[in-house]
Parts: sequence; C-alpha cells; structure tokens
Amino acid sequence: MPRIAQRSIESLKHQVNLVDVVSTYVQLKRAGKSWKGLSPFTQEKTPSFYVHPDRGFYKCFSSGEGGDVFTFVMKQENLEFIEAVEFIAKKFNITLEYEEGGPSKEEVSLRKQIYELHEIATTWYHQQFLESDEAAPVREYWQNQRGFSMETADEVKIGYAPSARNAFALYCRDRKVSPAAMHQSGLFFARDNERNHEYFKSRFRGRLMIPIRDVQGRVVAFTARQLPQTPEDDPARDAKYVNSPETPIFHKGRILFGMDHARTHIKDKEGFLLVEGQLDAIRCWSVGLHTAVAPQGTALTEDQVHLLRRYDPAYVECLLDGDSAGRKAAIKYIPLAFKAGLEFKFLLLPEKADPDDLLRQHGAAALEPIRAVAKSGIELAIADSLPEDRPPTTHDKTTALRTVFELLQHVPSEVAREDYIQIASKIINVDPVAALRDFNKAPKPTTYQGPGQKAPTPPPAARDPLLTQATWELLWLVSHYPEYGTKLSEIIDYEWINTNSPAGRLLDRILAEIKEGLIENATQTENLIETIEDRQLLAEINLRDLEVEDPKTHIEACLQTLYRNYLNARKKELEQRISNADTSSEEQLRLMREVSQIRKTLAKPLQLQL
Repeated sequence: MPRIAQRSIESLKHQVNLVDVVSTYVQLKRAGKSWKGLSPFTQEKTPSFYVHPDRGFYKCFSSGEGGDVFTFVMKQENLEFIEAVEFIAKKFNITLEYEEGGPSKEEVSLRKQIYELHEIATTWYHQQFLESDEAAPVREYWQNQRGFSMETADEVKIGYAPSARNAFALYCRDRKVSPAAMHQSGLFFARDNERNHEYFKSRFRGRLMIPIRDVQGRVVAFTARQLPQTPEDDPARDAKYVNSPETPIFHKGRILFGMDHARTHIKDKEGFLLVEGQLDAIRCWSVGLHTAVAPQGTALTEDQVHLLRRYDPAYVECLLDGDSAGRKAAIKYIPLAFKAGLEFKFLLLPEKADPDDLLRQHGAAALEPIRAVAKSGIELAIADSLPEDRPPTTHDKTTALRTVFELLQHVPSEVAREDYIQIASKIINVDPVAALRDFNKAPKPTTYQGPGQKAPTPPPAARDPLLTQATWELLWLVSHYPEYGTKLSEIIDYEWINTNSPAGRLLDRILAEIKEGLIENATQTENLIETIEDRQLLAEINLRDLEVEDPKTHIEACLQTLYRNYLNARKKELEQRISNADTSSEEQLRLMREVSQIRKTLAKPLQLQL
C-alpha cells in the first residue's frame, strides 16, 4: 500500500490556514497577530486557547495542550496521524501524492487493519441478517417483536452473528485479514500466539448485531443482543447484551452511540436527546427524533458529556426508564452536567414505563406532555431528597439543601451557583439569603469523582532539569539550526540520549533518520512524527524562544551535559551494583575499576569538533 509523500504532507500544512481548521470547532477572536478562544479541551469561562497562524501552532494554557494542524484534528476527531492528513486534505479538496514501494498490507498500521476488519464484519453480519436461513427467525423478531422495519435495519446495518464457532474467522481467512488484527479486534477468542484462522472462535454467536460508530461514522465495536439462537456453550449465554471489549479503536467511556447520526441533525437552539440503550436510540430515529444518543451500556462518563458539549447544544434532554434504576442514573448525571456547564432536562416516565414501548406505540408526539413537566437537575435532586407522602420538616429541608450544596460545588460559575440557590430556595420554601449564607459556610469537598472517573492522581515528581533541559535545548537547536543536524548525528553517541523522556525519544529518532540519510534535516519530520505527544512537543519547541548567541557553542555545551549525565548515571548504577555484590568477588573488582575509569573521564572535558 503506497504511503503519502512527505513533500505532499509539508505542502498541505503550508496550504491550510490553521485558523480555518480550528474555527470549525472553536469561536475565535483576533488578538494581535494571534487568535484566541475558549479551550476545546476543558471547561473554562476566560479564553486561554491561542492560535498562531504565522507559526502554524496552537497553545491551550488551561490544559497544557499544544500542537499543529494535524495534532488538533487528531485530538478533536480521534484520528491517527495519516488519517488526520487525509481528513484535512479531503476537507479542503487538496490532492495528496502517494509514493510507491511503501509498506504492504501486512505492514499497514494495526489500528487501520482493525478499522477495516470492523467494516468487513459489519457488511458480513448484515448480509447474514438479510439472507441466511438461520437468521429467518431473527428477521421475524426484528420486525414483529421489536417493531422495527427492514429499512431501519438497512440504514443502521443491523446484523446477525451465526452460531457456528469459526464461520466469521474462515471468512476473514478468505479476505486475507491478518491474525494480528483479529487478535486485537475484540471480535474473537484465541490463544495469544495463534496464527491459524480456523482456531479463532467468534466472540459473538447467535446474536443480533448492532454496529457502534465513532463520530466519523467508522464502526469501532458492536453490541450483541441475546436470541434463542445463542448457543448454550457461549460463555456469556445468560447476558442479554454483550459489548465489544476495549480495543485500540474502542473506548466505551469516550463514545456515545449514535453521535455520528445525531450531530448532523442538531440545529441552533436545539439539544440532544439522551436515552439509555442503543435500541432506544434507533427507536427515536425511526420516529423522527434524530438527535438521540446513548451511552455504551454503562454509566454516563465525563468524556461522553464533554463530547456532547463539543457541539454546543442548547440543552440535553434525558429520557430514562421510569423505574428506580432510571431515576438513580438521572441523579448521577447532574454533577457531570453542572461541571460541563450543560443544561440537562429530565423527562420522567411513569413507573415501569419503557421509552421504546412508548415511542413505538405513540410516536414522537408521546414526548410532548412529558416535556411539559420536565425537571431541571436542581428540581430532580430536591424531589429525590424530600418526602412524597407528607409536608417536609425543617430537617427535611436542610437535608435537601445540603444535597443541592454538594451538587453546586461542581458549578464553575459563581453567578450560576447563586441563581441555582434562588431556584432551590423557592422550591423548598426557605429564605434564599439564608440559604446562600449556609452555602458559603458549607465545607468544600475535594474534586468530584463522577461515574467512570478515576480518583485524582498525585502530580508527577518534578523532573531534574539537568537531565532534561539539555536534551530539550538540543532538540530546539537542531530544529531552528538544521544545518548542524548532519554533523551532530555523526559525532553523538546515541547512548548519551536519555530516551525515557519525550524530548529524548524524538531527538534520538530525528538524528538517527538524518544519519541514515532518510531525511535531510530536522525540519523534514512530517512522516516521522505521528503521536500527539510528539506534536505537542514540537509545538512547544516552535512557540518558545531561546537566547542563542552562537548555536555551535550552545550545541557543544548541550553535548557536554548529555555526556556527563550519561557517565554519572552509569557510575551511580555501578556503585549500586558494587554495594550489592560479594566483597571478595572478581565482579566487584571489575566494577570498581570501571567506576575509577569513569571518574578519570569526568575530570576531562569532552573533545568535540562540530
């Protein structure tokens, strides 16, 4: 498979204005030579996100994110580097050049192979659903028991996974799908080193298959619904729904089912409709509610709420089951909504009512009376705290207020907090001034851990500047003074470079490519730098300035530092081994001689000829 020519990538980067790309996602205003706006990476009220079109880089000071046009698209659209290049080229109608003699299909990135495998699976499962004799009862179940049309099945690409253990694996063999992609796809069970397609066992057997797509519309996983055809020897036989496991292309806490569909239908002053399951979302679409999305069978996560916020909805309506589980789920949504600055409206169904049944029987109009009595997050929290069968006591009111106070800790705006207290005071029938005083005196909790969130991790230990600054500066110097790259690549000992740091890994890679003649200098890195971390580092290098009087002298000083750091680290390692060695061993004597030699070497400066 041919690869994109480096000159074409560099040309694309110069042709495309970074402001034009970013403004699709962020409302920017000019600030001198730069542009600024609210961060697309975090919730903030004061703009700290800056775009520098003259340099081709952006920097977000609230989150620390930074990079170029490719980094930005990779982050916003969840793409790999080459995918981002092709995305931008397609968006701006720019033709890319490809080089022959690139990697074969087996050498294409595993991630891309997994995407391709999911497209193959989607087509094959759908064909089985439409045509196979085994799926005849499944088609009857889809239309008569679930009440969906075959047109809807075709639009969503509903599928059927045959009950045979290796039917799909044998099809993959015929399509020449690599075992490596099959192992990583989450679609099979197999021994770690298995290479024979025949011994790959399908994860999904005898189940209705619902494709899960990312915001680009690419299939990244499946939800499989239990059927009478599900075999008895299926390890998940008793589970009504089975989801794909986490894979390199699927992280269930970051994807909302149906977002690729819903985002194209949302309009100004409209919002998303959040439902509980995938079939609920499909039901909504079938009755004309096209902004419906659903979590992936788990509690709503902060990443999913952030995904909703990206499209700037006027509100998010939450339509959940009318049982106690649905109500508990709604309560957990409130802190996430407050933290993201989104207005959630809760559409409360009667006890034991099911959204799918309601919409199937009465269509989209069934939501109108429920919308008329929708509750805000504050109203729902208070209703859940106060007794229903008697007038609230003073203790009941203070308990309800305490619940409100805990929720308001996650509201970033002080004005919004006071407004919510006014609303809560009116509902509970207490004095708003007294309630505000109580709120200001209430203990402030630590950072909220919502559903799906990890406990906050301690800040990383401060890096020793002596071990990192010289590497970073050397990377900066070869980027800004590329004429020194070839000579530097020839005289440096690559063991001196500490590749435990991002700067060290990038420096090592660039110098090695120059030495081997694969690139001319450090400015030709577009095909070399593919990770977001590297692009953020490159952005920092391009946006920061160093005071350099003589680059040659500065490079030599950095090399001296790297050399001494390497020797000191080696000496420390040897001394540790000596302290753990047998005092009479020959090994200890050898180590001591090496330490002595390093001390002598450290006493003399490194002789360089740059």
